[in-house]
Amino acid sequence: MKTMKTIKTMKTVKEYGYIFLASVIMISLTSCGNDSDPAPIPTPVVNTTYQGDITEDVTWTSNNIYTLDGRVMVIDGVTLTIESGTIIKGAAGTGADASCLVIARGGKIMANGTEIDPIVFTSIADDITDGKSGFGTGLSPADQGLWGGILILGKADISADANPKQIEGIPVEETNGLYGGGNTNNNNDNSGVFHYVQIRHGGAEIGEGNEINGLTLGGVGSGTSIHHVEIIANLDDGLECFGGSVDISNVLVWGQGDDAFDIDQSYSGNIDNFLGILVDGDQGLEIDGWEGTMQADFTLTNGTIIGAVGEKNNCGTFKSNASGSATNMLFTNMKLGATLTVDAGVTGITFSNISFDSGTDFSTTLIDGLVGIDFDANTSSNGGANLDNFNNWTCASTMGVY
Repeated sequence: MKTMKTIKTMKTVKEYGYIFLASVIMISLTSCGNDSDPAPIPTPVVNTTYQGDITEDVTWTSNNIYTLDGRVMVIDGVTLTIESGTIIKGAAGTGADASCLVIARGGKIMANGTEIDPIVFTSIADDITDGKSGFGTGLSPADQGLWGGILILGKADISADANPKQIEGIPVEETNGLYGGGNTNNNNDNSGVFHYVQIRHGGAEIGEGNEINGLTLGGVGSGTSIHHVEIIANLDDGLECFGGSVDISNVLVWGQGDDAFDIDQSYSGNIDNFLGILVDGDQGLEIDGWEGTMQADFTLTNGTIIGAVGEKNNCGTFKSNASGSATNMLFTNMKLGATLTVDAGVTGITFSNISFDSGTDFSTTLIDGLVGIDFDANTSSNGGANLDNFNNWTCASTMGVY
């Protein structure tokens, strides 16, 4: 664990040369007495590297490129503001050296991207210049685990009895890795805003079979605003919610290595208008429920899972303690034999308007464990997410994959 908390700003000699040259040109143009206004001189990009804890409020601006070198943590009482159009890159590393951004309990992130200028988190191997230019040179959904990911931790309720709890992906000795409020009615906790953000090529391994999710939400409260998020090529899950009550909308996961959407520990919010595009992952949905004594219900509405012919790529699984509802779901282009599984003993889930498109061989698409469950399935291509909500600002839209 890094004990030194540093913020380093680096300008190369070459960059200083550009600044000097720009000054000379400006003086020359001014002295010529030309009636026409001179062309503006672009501000050189400054590469700024962060390590360790961020201990005071800071704003990351779109004219800079920021590098996360190892685990960077926004601690309690501190706000990180990120301008629309800003690019943040994670350095390579695994284990304790995996690069990631953690918003600790009591900290805030104000990442307010726009449809025109989304915020991008990606790898230093990615040479993109904006959030709408597709993949960087030589990169694809197969390039996973090049850095860590984003973890937002709050004080809202989680079901585990031992509250607060340490988030997966962060060593136990790091106290800023705690999440959950201990069932103390903090469900309106506010961790900030996360709008129009892309997260690419994450999921670095931190231990044997243990990787970081693209976006991890641990005990995040309903005072937080999360919408329009794209998670691409993450080695582990795309989005995972550990308890909490935050509502999430317009989220797209593409090319994850494990599950597209994973919820656990009595998550009580609503995930609305979501799209999972499977390449060779595991489940479109992995829905677990409560641990310990607290039980709360999830809500899934307006979701589409687009399958592929990968070895795994199942529709989803609802585990024994899952409790909540799934409404208006479409599973399309799933492999033959793909399953939507509900574990034996599940009694707390309702399903309505669950559709499989006409291209699916329904006779070999198994619907398991649904005895006693309110389940309304059909073989049409009706329903699902409104895909127009992902146009214009996502990499998936630029690349034409849906």
